[in-house]
Amino acid sequence: MIKKMTFAWVIGCLTLTTVFAQQAASTDPIKGSQYVNDNYVEGTVFYADKSLNVPLRYNAFQDVMEYQQSGKPLVLDAKNVQRVSIGDETYMTFSYDAKGKQKMGFFSVLDSGQMTLFRKKSIVYQAPLKGRALDGGDLPAQYKPAPDTYYYRLGDGSLKEVDNLKSLLADLPENQNAIADFAKKEKISFKKEKDLVALVKQYNALADN
Repeated sequence: MIKKMTFAWVIGCLTLTTVFAQQAASTDPIKGSQYVNDNYVEGTVFYADKSLNVPLRYNAFQDVMEYQQSGKPLVLDAKNVQRVSIGDETYMTFSYDAKGKQKMGFFSVLDSGQMTLFRKKSIVYQAPLKGRALDGGDLPAQYKPAPDTYYYRLGDGSLKEVDNLKSLLADLPENQNAIADFAKKEKISFKKEKDLVALVKQYNALADN
């Protein structure tokens, strides 16, 4: 077990080292941003026994929540945070599988009730690409938003990634037929956020009755 954990840790370090080495090797500025919003926004951090009002911004490349205190940039310890509110968005923290290793990360709440739906935003680094521009030139290094991924949680259960209707229905403790009929009638697509929100809202409405 120790050997496996050590190997995974080394691989993770090598991956990060490779990315940052690629960044350092280029003298050209990197296009894009690591942040969902570059600007700090007044928000609230909720702990088990207290809350803290501070300027916040979410780094989706490193999956960390940054805040300012006395003008200095700092990073929240996700293990000690219950939730974070920034503007109209609420983030909750969970341990999840990140490329084969467990990591604490931030998930934005899309709808809540008996079932809670979460969105996971991610930004990836793309190294410079030689001769890939439309004019035959080089494409510069850039930070690019990756497709959003979605997760759900039933009650206080574990976090699960949204996959397809069949697996979701199998996980529901009740109202499977009603949700299946709703998904068919409304032509719910698991690739569309608004459809997922509609499905979860329907389930929560049925669960409340």
